[in-house]
Amino acid sequence: MLDGVLHIATAWGAFGIMVAILLAFSIFFTLYYSDTTDREPFALIVTVLALTVCLSTVALFPVDIFLVSRIMDPVTGLRRAWATDEAIAHMQNAVRIFYYGAYGLIGSFCFFWIPLSYFYYEELHEGQSIRQRLVASLKYTVFFILVACILLITGLFMKPNDNHNKDLEWLRRMLTDLDGTGAVAFVAGVLSLIGMGVLVFYTAPGLSLLPLHLIAGLKSIPLTMNETNAQLAANRERQNAIVNRYPQGGISRASERDRNALRELSREALVLESRSRMVQSIRDSWFNRCRCIIRPFEILLGLSGLTLTVLLIASIGITTIDNLTEDVCGAPCGYILTHSSIPNPLNLLFLNLSPFFPVDYILMVMIILYMLWSTTKGIISIGIRFLWVNLYRFRKAATPPQGLLAATMLLMLSLAGLSYSLTMSVAPDYSMFGSQKYCNHTVVLERNCRDYPALIIPCHVGAPSELCTPTVTSTIIMKIILGTPVLGIAFYYMQWLFLLTFFLALGFNVMQGCRKGFGVEPIQSDTEEDVDDIESRGLMNTISAMSADGGRRRAGRRGLLIPEPSYGSIKTNNGAENGSTSSLRPASAHSSGGDPGFSSSR
Repeated sequence: MLDGVLHIATAWGAFGIMVAILLAFSIFFTLYYSDTTDREPFALIVTVLALTVCLSTVALFPVDIFLVSRIMDPVTGLRRAWATDEAIAHMQNAVRIFYYGAYGLIGSFCFFWIPLSYFYYEELHEGQSIRQRLVASLKYTVFFILVACILLITGLFMKPNDNHNKDLEWLRRMLTDLDGTGAVAFVAGVLSLIGMGVLVFYTAPGLSLLPLHLIAGLKSIPLTMNETNAQLAANRERQNAIVNRYPQGGISRASERDRNALRELSREALVLESRSRMVQSIRDSWFNRCRCIIRPFEILLGLSGLTLTVLLIASIGITTIDNLTEDVCGAPCGYILTHSSIPNPLNLLFLNLSPFFPVDYILMVMIILYMLWSTTKGIISIGIRFLWVNLYRFRKAATPPQGLLAATMLLMLSLAGLSYSLTMSVAPDYSMFGSQKYCNHTVVLERNCRDYPALIIPCHVGAPSELCTPTVTSTIIMKIILGTPVLGIAFYYMQWLFLLTFFLALGFNVMQGCRKGFGVEPIQSDTEEDVDDIESRGLMNTISAMSADGGRRRAGRRGLLIPEPSYGSIKTNNGAENGSTSSLRPASAHSSGGDPGFSSSR
């Protein structure tokens, strides 16, 4: 009995430590990407709690596996002395209560807290009280609450699949009578299916892009500075060309088109000068000075990520193909794999590592965090979109509260979809029974493999249910799929779509990398338009609110040129607008090397 208590205490102790680590990670992640100039406390708190709950739910998965793995004695193929039916029931009830509570919290974040905080920020108006903002945000959140209620009612009335195949008797024992937990499981299944869509759209491209960027490293800082200075020189050439058209009457007699062009060029010069200072700060930072030390670890991390990506894609592909050969039930049962016939690399790796807890636990958490990192990379590269409309960009220290909440929703859904992928595709045998092995030899109605150790085989779906105990995670997923086979079929074809998206994105990223380089620039990560928006958003709003004199005094202290409010003309030293420009050049910028024909305006 003491062995059982120590076993359970070890599992939950490791989980408690992991939850604390994930909470710290969620706080760091939220602060790292949130806009430093526009932080909404309510949105930050909701983001941290949502990420922690979802990451903790997925992190419980290896604990669940560890608990059932120690039930069986691998030497005899029978249950250990402490593993009575009552002890196993109490152990799994604790896991089940946590799971359903966590799924309920995930649903509350998806259907209430995240929409509420999103609209709470959207309803920010001058002179509006907190009560008025809450009432206005609740008005829009009602739609999400109605959707949640519809899903719960559907789950309550959803009946299990009526399949009389004798080979599924063991599976049907998993299905309890319909109750509130069945409704929560159905809602979790719907959220997981939506999460599979997030995995297809964001995680698959991120998996193909992340290792390449880690191995290639950052783009050279001097090269970035040269490009910025060249753009700045080209900008000045264009301004000079416009000003020189009016040598007599000055720029005040310029056409409306030229005035607008000068105004845009002046604003662009401010952005370029800001970018030049940012590059200089990166060049002078301690991180850049330590790049020669960090670079080998970055390459090692990229190679490890590439290896993990290959294993993940190979495992999902093998399991998906293996499902095609499943002859027990197939599509009517939602493509449940009852017995693996093709070796799965990650499945075999986990089975071999499971006796050495917490090595398998650490590997599982690494896979979860790597998938989260890949999803984040995909969100950064693609942006937060609705169909073809780009809603928000996800950037370091530049993500607005709405974009942060939307990204949190995507990450939560992706982790919900990851629960299905880990259980049914990445490591199906390990996820369902862990390292349990049972004696498949009977002597006078008693199991005895003392003289037949070769008959002690891994547990599988067709194994005796009085010996092999499935994990709570697999039980919940089986309940969802057998109760609603349509969801299982959708999950299955989503896996094919995930693989297709990965290979298409990999081909595209390789071609783009060969053309433009694989490195990630320290300032410009995807497109210059996005960087311009990030850098100029606060700067341009400030400029538009400045008076001409006060703005020039503040700009003079920063070494910037602020355009005239009317048309952005450029003054000379004596105050006359006779065609010569004042210096736009910061201390580190030089006009040599610019291409007069180059235009960086958009």
